[in-house]
Amino acid sequence: MAGQFPGILLRCQSPAKINLTLRVGELGPDGFHPIESLVALIDLADTVTVCGHEDGCYGLECDEPALPSDGSNLVLRAAKVLAARANVNRGVRISLSKRIPPGSGLGGGSSNAAAALRLLNVLWQCNLPERELARLGAELGSDVPLFLHRSPCVIRGRGQQVEELPGRLSGWVALALPKLPCSTAAVYAAWDRLPVHPVRPGLPEILAALGSPEQLMERLFNDLEEAAFTVHPELRQLAKQAEAIAGAPIRMTGSGSALYRLLSRKTDAEQLATAVRDRLGMPTAVAQLIAAPPALESVDPGQER
Repeated sequence: MAGQFPGILLRCQSPAKINLTLRVGELGPDGFHPIESLVALIDLADTVTVCGHEDGCYGLECDEPALPSDGSNLVLRAAKVLAARANVNRGVRISLSKRIPPGSGLGGGSSNAAAALRLLNVLWQCNLPERELARLGAELGSDVPLFLHRSPCVIRGRGQQVEELPGRLSGWVALALPKLPCSTAAVYAAWDRLPVHPVRPGLPEILAALGSPEQLMERLFNDLEEAAFTVHPELRQLAKQAEAIAGAPIRMTGSGSALYRLLSRKTDAEQLATAVRDRLGMPTAVAQLIAAPPALESVDPGQER
C-alpha cells in the first residue's frame, strides 16, 4: 500500500460483534422495527488502514472482491460524512483487509465505518468528540455507533441509542460461519409474517448471569432466528446439527447467518469449533470477548510494502 499511497499511515483492528439478545418490536410508522439488544465485541476483526491524500481524492482497496469499492461502500461514505462535518478538504486512501464474512450478522461493514471515523478523526485532526462521531455513525447505519463504545452494551431504537454497561463479560466464542449471506430486509419481512412472537426474559434476568458464559447462554435469545430459518431452511438444519454437537444451546447473531456459543475456556471453544467444522463441513472460528474497540496505531510505511 505504501508505494501507492505515500504519507502517514494509521491503522486499527475493526472488531466483529455478537448479539447476545435481540428483541424486535413491531414495525413503526418510520418503516423500522425498534430493537433492544445486548451486544458484545469480539476480536475476530478486519483491518482498516488510512493514508492522507492531498489531491482531495478518495480511494478504497479491499481484499474481498464481493464488496463494492465505490461510493456505496460504508467506509468511503464514512470518510465523506466526516469531511463534510469537519469541513475538511483532503483526500484519503483506505485499505480494508477482511476477516469478518459479509452478510453474517457480525457487523463487519458497520465496524469498518466506525473504524474509518476514528482513524480519520485523528488523521485529519478533526478532534470531534466520541458522541459526535457516534451521531455521524448513526447517519451511516444502525449498528455503526455501537462500535464506538465499550462492551458489553445495550443498543435500542434503530441501534443508534447505546448504553454502556458497568459489568464486564469475559470468555471465548466458538463461531460457525455458514456460507449463507442473509438479507436483513428479507429476514425482517419474514419476522413480520410470523404468527407468534415469543415472550422473552427481561434484561435484568439476562444481566444477572453475565459472569458465567455457560449460564448466560441458557438465557440468550434472538427474535430474528425463526425468521432467518424461514428464509433459509438450511440454516435451521445447520443450527440443529451444531446444537447436537455442542450438546447445549447455540444462538444466531443479528439477522444471520453466523451461529455461536459462549464458553469460559479457550480450549473448549477450540474443540467445539473443530468438531463443527469437521462434522458439518463449514468454516468456523474462535474469538475472544473484548471490552473495547482496539486502539489506533501509527504504521511505518515501510511495513506496508
